[in-house]
Amino acid sequence: MFIIIAGPTGVGKSSVAVELALLINGEIISADSMQIYKEMNIGTNKSSEQEKKGVPHHLIDIVNPDEPFTVAKFKKLAEQKLDEIKAKGKIPVITGGTGLYVESIIRGLFDSKEPSLELKNELQGLLKEKGLPYLVDMLNTLDPDATKEIDIKNSRRVIRAIEIIKANNIKLSEIKKKTRETIYNDRYYFFVLTVKRKELYNRVEKRVDNMIQSGLINEVKGLLDKGYKKELNSMQAIGYKEIIEFLSGNLTQEQVIELIKKNTRNYAKRQETWFKRYKEAMWIDITGMKAKNVAEKIKIFLDKVEKIK
Repeated sequence: MFIIIAGPTGVGKSSVAVELALLINGEIISADSMQIYKEMNIGTNKSSEQEKKGVPHHLIDIVNPDEPFTVAKFKKLAEQKLDEIKAKGKIPVITGGTGLYVESIIRGLFDSKEPSLELKNELQGLLKEKGLPYLVDMLNTLDPDATKEIDIKNSRRVIRAIEIIKANNIKLSEIKKKTRETIYNDRYYFFVLTVKRKELYNRVEKRVDNMIQSGLINEVKGLLDKGYKKELNSMQAIGYKEIIEFLSGNLTQEQVIELIKKNTRNYAKRQETWFKRYKEAMWIDITGMKAKNVAEKIKIFLDKVEKIK
């Protein structure tokens, strides 16, 4: 058995996960695509040792900012940690806001090849020259079942389906089957934390202000001084890409702070939308609640269904 604590950025997942781990003899596996990077601490809002309260945390600070890291790599490492933690008689608590990371564990992952630029350009050309009906016919020839499963009036989805089929030489139904075969085989309980929208935005704004006061600008400058390029995936994280614009002289400090707040708010909204796809997830409105009280509420539920001591 394992637990998932998810939700939008700024909601308080990390502190709830720590309190829950203390109650159920757990260890935490981070599902955050930016906390994997070393030297990126302030902008990714990593928990301090004091905030971790002695609870072991995994998959944080595992690669350098210029090292490639994929969802497939996360899945492999996370599942190793799930096995290791359970083998010790403890309960894994996965927490984080990177939806694709969580998805790879509970829905599986087909590590598909991406289509070539030539194929992408070819299909875009065919769309312009011959229209969507031609591409739908092409998809129907490649995989008749696919035309029944996707919205064939949506050119982007039709093209994407053709790209995946051609790049991997496999039908969509086979991809789905292979994806399901990679689901991590264990029961889990999935909790999504939420707060009232106004409260969430207040938390986001306070967090951004704290990051600036804690030295985010110097952290980004230090990374650039070490030779990490602004084009890196790691440097595209919210907070980092905007500060780079500030350091380049394209934004004032006031503008960059407001832009980080705006982009973080938008990201939080996208996260909430993503987690709504999981029908098994239990949503908990934690507005006005302390992390310990939220953890106790989750523990009461777990005691009923699992008799955790």
